[in-house]
Amino acid sequence: MVNLLSLVLALPLVGALAIFALQRWLPRVAVAWLACSSVLGTLLASAVAVHAGPQTAVLGTWLPLQRVEWKLALDALSAVMILVITGVGFLIHVYSAAYMAEEEGYGRYFAGLNLFVFFMLLLVLAGNYAVLFAGWEGVGLASWLLIGHYRSRARAAAAATKAFLMNRLGDAALLVGLLLLFVLTGSLDIATAVERAGGLDVRLLTAALLLLTLGACGKSAQGPLFSWLPDAMEGPTPVSALIHAATMVTAGVYLLARSAPLLEAAPLARDVILYIGTFTALLAASSATAQNDIKRVLAWSTISQLGLMFMALGAGAYWAAIFHLFTHAFFKAQLFLGAGAVIHALDGEQDMRRMGGLRSRMPVTYWSMLAGACALTGLPGFAGFFSKEVILSAAVSRSVFLFAVGLSVAALTAAYMGRLMRLVFHGAPRWFGVSIHEPPLPMLAPMVLLALGSLVAGWPSEAFSRFLASTLPTQSHPGADWPLIISSLAAVTAGLWMSRYDVESAFLQSGWRVDEAYGALLQRVFFPSAGVLDALDRLVIDAGVVMTALAVRFWSGVMVVWDMVVIDGIVRYTGEVLRLASLRVRRVQTGVFSSYALLFAGGILILFGVMFYH
Repeated sequence: MVNLLSLVLALPLVGALAIFALQRWLPRVAVAWLACSSVLGTLLASAVAVHAGPQTAVLGTWLPLQRVEWKLALDALSAVMILVITGVGFLIHVYSAAYMAEEEGYGRYFAGLNLFVFFMLLLVLAGNYAVLFAGWEGVGLASWLLIGHYRSRARAAAAATKAFLMNRLGDAALLVGLLLLFVLTGSLDIATAVERAGGLDVRLLTAALLLLTLGACGKSAQGPLFSWLPDAMEGPTPVSALIHAATMVTAGVYLLARSAPLLEAAPLARDVILYIGTFTALLAASSATAQNDIKRVLAWSTISQLGLMFMALGAGAYWAAIFHLFTHAFFKAQLFLGAGAVIHALDGEQDMRRMGGLRSRMPVTYWSMLAGACALTGLPGFAGFFSKEVILSAAVSRSVFLFAVGLSVAALTAAYMGRLMRLVFHGAPRWFGVSIHEPPLPMLAPMVLLALGSLVAGWPSEAFSRFLASTLPTQSHPGADWPLIISSLAAVTAGLWMSRYDVESAFLQSGWRVDEAYGALLQRVFFPSAGVLDALDRLVIDAGVVMTALAVRFWSGVMVVWDMVVIDGIVRYTGEVLRLASLRVRRVQTGVFSSYALLFAGGILILFGVMFYH
């Protein structure tokens, strides 16, 4: 089995290196086949490994002094993750072969995509936190390469840099948290740390987990480190589907779920995760209603859904968070690929106000996206309905407030998805001078398969819970009942009714007797645009940078004083003390031989006297 887990990692890595080395000589068809076949092979190897059951593999020793090994571990949690990464990843690779056919850097793109799959698999298969951190940083590197794929576009380069730097803020906190966890447990091995969770100092463990949470917030785009994700839409659309919907942004959720036994021993850290997710889910959902760029709507939606996963983690419903992660991978990847098909048909147009009337021109795209939208909205029978209900069930078991926030997020989700479908596919056409057509089969097939997954992925919820029971702590929260389901459906219905109105004029058309300025003010407060949130994010980051600079400056001043007064003082005054003490001793050094002989003889007599005395 060691060779099997090695194969899971080796195939995408070999594919990435081969494409990178041979891209100048290989035709595009060969590049696409090599990239897709390597991920397909990884998917098959992953399925065989999952079927074989839990297993570990040690590939070598990394840090001999600390006994840190290149250790891989496959259990129920990592099994779910590798199947999502390789399954959805393969479909997106196939889609990319046609979508990127006329784009620049074809080989570079697929090399980056394969490299990303390798690092993501390394992250989720890690048997210790050191290997997990290596995969974590590798994912950030691959993401930076793919977001900035269009090198000639200044906005793409800026978005890639922003994503890289904002993730580094979280990564720095994660590294410190892992070091503190190592000091507490004496090991970076995940299983060992989990076993020792009960006997650790709660305050120090809470501090370590809060640092891990900050790292998870950076990777999973949770407040306040979320504004990089909408900007990352400057990358190719398949990159958005793979990295920023199905895999990379779920790394933070995976990290916290993997550390669930530690969170059980630190309730304060879990509460912080709960309220971070609650705040982010509501704020991002409200922002999604104010977007006109089709990809940015889906980006803010992703942030909101990740917030729900954080809410579930904080509520102790760990399996519910992973269940929603699983269903979300299908319908959000499908929606991004559908958006890519629309953008492809409209020659790059992303503004929904310049679309409309595409239902009859692109029926396959419409019906597949409708399935994804229904799943995201949480309509009964679709995948998102089942995973959303278990999260709401966990929320209502904690407090009525959390349940109310969950219902609000459900209503806003229905509102922005109803608006997206209405503006893109219904109404009169608002596009001119383009020939609308369905995308080619390599793009259509993944969209249809993901639409099918959006329908059926949520049905085995009880089996999913039992499967994860061996890895995650058990949760005791009530199952979804009819009052909860009816409340959820009422919220979705209200959101769909709201979607008939443009957000900018929703308050003005609601019958309220308010003037236009007041209505605009309400819209800005309750439905903040990305610009407002970005400005807030910059304010927070700038304040952090300023405070850090002041702290560094203060500490530098302290160190200067310490160096001048203490260090230099020790050197200077030590010499002065020795000089003064040697004034009398130097008188002995007369240079007269007879004096030295007398001193020598006296010393001998004293030595013999001491020996005789003893």
